[in-house]
Amino acid sequence: MGAHSFTSIANDLNAGKYAPVYFFAGEESFYAQQLLQLIEKGILDESERSFNQTVLYGKETNMLQIIEEAKRFPMMSERVVVVVKEAQHLKAADWELLAGYIEQPQPSTVLAFGHMHKKLDKRSKAGKVIKANTVFLESDPLRDYQVMPWLEKELGAKGFRCSSNVVAAMAEQVGTDLSRLHKEVEKLDLAMGDQRDLSADDIERHIGISKDYNNFELVGAIAERNIAKAFKIVHYFSKNPKEHPVQMITGILFNFVNNLLRYHSMKGKPEKSIASKLKIHPYFLKQFAQASRHYSVTQALVMLEELLIFDRKCKGVIPSSANEYEHLREWLIKCVL
Repeated sequence: MGAHSFTSIANDLNAGKYAPVYFFAGEESFYAQQLLQLIEKGILDESERSFNQTVLYGKETNMLQIIEEAKRFPMMSERVVVVVKEAQHLKAADWELLAGYIEQPQPSTVLAFGHMHKKLDKRSKAGKVIKANTVFLESDPLRDYQVMPWLEKELGAKGFRCSSNVVAAMAEQVGTDLSRLHKEVEKLDLAMGDQRDLSADDIERHIGISKDYNNFELVGAIAERNIAKAFKIVHYFSKNPKEHPVQMITGILFNFVNNLLRYHSMKGKPEKSIASKLKIHPYFLKQFAQASRHYSVTQALVMLEELLIFDRKCKGVIPSSANEYEHLREWLIKCVL
């Protein structure tokens, strides 16, 4: 057994190929939740679950109780299913007990753990046994540069056709939260019906992301040094602060300026190499090419320095009577005008 991919595990579960013990861990909980749901809803019929399926929570149980449930024999069913959610709350000593069970698991039981928002200590003796002898999946959070490919794949699987602009705007605004990204794709699937051509207007209508006023458009306006457009977007943000928190905008701007500086240092190299080193989707290279024509290395360094000052003002480290969005306008005047 050992480490597997989400797809291979899901395919086996859907095909009725079950293992004695599953262990899903990692800081990103989306895949673990999806697989636990497949196990919880897909192995036993509804009529079998009342006697043969148990769902436990790490805060409310211990490994002795879990193993006791796992060692039960099925009643009028081929299998017993035991699902342990929030397993990260179990004590360290519990994992030693699980390691013992794994050596001789009940063949008629499917035992699954969701070790959410946290990695398993794979250096420990129990951790090594668990990783090597269960169907094991550990999921890391999605990186910024992985969001667009993930969205393109998910939207493509639903049969949607759309431009990179639409995907980029959605990725920039929703962020790296896989659960939220998945929900937004599902929402589009339901809302669009049989229509599969996806436009920026559809995104605005069904998800609530303005096609003209979003983080993607703000960075684009800065890249092309369009101060009027950038001011309009910031004004819109200031009227909708809950949807456009300055903390998120600050992070996006830091990332943009840092990558702009790195892009300057890699000019002349193959585009594929630059995209790989910057860890961005190739679509964004034209944005950095444009920005590099408008901002020299010296200007980009000033942008970075002013961003640090802007961040300190927003956090109250540097006293100021102005609000966060006024600080953002001030940064635009100093760096983009």
